[in-house]
Amino acid sequence: MEMGVLVCVFSLVYAATLLSPCSLALTQDGLTLLEMKSTLNDSRNLLSNWQSSDESPCQWTGITCHPQDQQVSSINLPYMQLGGIISPSIGKLSRLERLALHQNSLHGIIPNEITNCTELRAVYLRANYLQGGIPADIGNLSYLTILDLSSNSLKGAIPSTIGRLTHLRFLNLSTNFFSGEIPDFGALSTFGNKSFIGNLDLCGRQVHRPCRTSMGFPVVLPHAESEEAAVPGKRSSHYIKGVLIGAMSTMGVALVVVLALLWVWLQSKKERAARKYTEVKKQVDKDASTKLITFHGDLPYPSCEIIEKLECLNEEDVVGSGGFGTVYRMVMNDCGTFAVKRIDRSREGSDQVFERELEILGSIKHINLVNLRGYCRLPASKLLIYDYLAMGSLDGFLHEHGPEEQLLNWSARLRIALGSARGLAYLHHDCSPKIVHRDIKSSNILLDENLEPRVSDFGLAKLLVDEDAHITTVVAGTFGYLAPEYLQSGRATEKSDVYSFGVLLLELVTGKRPTDPSFVKRGLNVVGWMNTLLRENRLEDVVDRRCKDADIETVEAVLEIAARCTDAIPDDRPSMNQVVQLLEQEVMSPCPSDFYESQSDYC
Repeated sequence: MEMGVLVCVFSLVYAATLLSPCSLALTQDGLTLLEMKSTLNDSRNLLSNWQSSDESPCQWTGITCHPQDQQVSSINLPYMQLGGIISPSIGKLSRLERLALHQNSLHGIIPNEITNCTELRAVYLRANYLQGGIPADIGNLSYLTILDLSSNSLKGAIPSTIGRLTHLRFLNLSTNFFSGEIPDFGALSTFGNKSFIGNLDLCGRQVHRPCRTSMGFPVVLPHAESEEAAVPGKRSSHYIKGVLIGAMSTMGVALVVVLALLWVWLQSKKERAARKYTEVKKQVDKDASTKLITFHGDLPYPSCEIIEKLECLNEEDVVGSGGFGTVYRMVMNDCGTFAVKRIDRSREGSDQVFERELEILGSIKHINLVNLRGYCRLPASKLLIYDYLAMGSLDGFLHEHGPEEQLLNWSARLRIALGSARGLAYLHHDCSPKIVHRDIKSSNILLDENLEPRVSDFGLAKLLVDEDAHITTVVAGTFGYLAPEYLQSGRATEKSDVYSFGVLLLELVTGKRPTDPSFVKRGLNVVGWMNTLLRENRLEDVVDRRCKDADIETVEAVLEIAARCTDAIPDDRPSMNQVVQLLEQEVMSPCPSDFYESQSDYC
């Protein structure tokens, strides 16, 4: 009898399991994400918690869901070194609102199925290696407000359907290989040159480049129909029509004369340009030492145009100078702007600086590192071509701007600290071999128009190929930022970079240079000065008085991180990955690490 009861209970449990097989099954959106994962190359295993055994994908890395129905609302996976392609399965995520896959190594095309995600509001795919064109049906994404496809290898025409996106307020298609006329329609008519710069073969009003026929001007074709045949009964109007035709004929002759003169002028201009182009090309061909190399298709201009611009740089174009050369601003014919560092070959060690920047920046890419576009060896000089960052250096913002100029508020300083930390953490933890910068300072933190920081100047950097690679015979860097053990031993390690970053944090908080006279004359550096004021409980004297929006809680958190970074014992300093985590958790939380959904602000 007891055995019969047990069998019955077991049967009921088994039947209940069969009747509810989906109680532990992954949602359809979760299955779709796993399909997408299968086409990605997750070299760092950052998506390891995407597991088919889960009930929901809502706790997976980079995934956010709608609270009501647990459907996926956001895929946020930037800066994760993901390779592979974007799976067409993405079209199954019917409630997806945000797709952020920028600053990865994705290739292939943008699948047309993405246009099935009709609730999309923001698409960030910049700085990958995507090819092909923009999906023609992109106009179906009626809620789209942000579209950033810049710095890829996309080509073809820009679809006119983008003009139907009435909510679109940020568009960036720059630095690709798009061609043809930009449709001057709807939303597309509201964006200017900045949205399209760096596409050599685009023309249209937005880029201030007229679209011309092969003759150099638009062709005007007359109508072939006969007015008399069309309206045979109106002979009384023949006289008026004759006068009009005569006038139009006269105007036509005048127009032909004007166009002929214009044609002659254009041909003359083209011939002059062609002669200049040929002269440059001959010079390049004649001198075997002239060599231009660009990386990842990131400089879509003819080589001769680039070399011509490089050879024409003069003192009027100078924007800065350093220990090994001069930095120029180079403006291309389509107004694309780049920074060029001319290495002075007469200075000792210049060849090593040039080769080191090539070795390091030619093989890495990160949103918070300055982007090396290419290099050129000319007979008299070596040149490195970078993105031009219009806002200059952090040093300029903190120490050289007058009271009437734009100042850095507290939230901007926190974003700069976090971005700089991410760039440095990438060098220490994600590069192989690891890279020690050795010259972290405010003048080597450059800022773009959104005040997003870029770590620059890798002329002193070292690759940690083996355990002894960090040992140097000559101390390099800038006094005030150098770790004490590095000054004593000449051993450059990741922890000496961490110390320099801690000094940079103090510079952001105090607004003072590490060698400010107010504490140097007391025999202190910025670290000792800060510790003295904190012991005296004078926190208000530490913070830059120009920072009106600084709050005591985040100031204390940043100072605590800076104190740990500048610890006298190197082993007690955190790693840069830990610094990034501390800044994200203690300072920036709950602010996400990407764009606010606005055109002009970062978070």
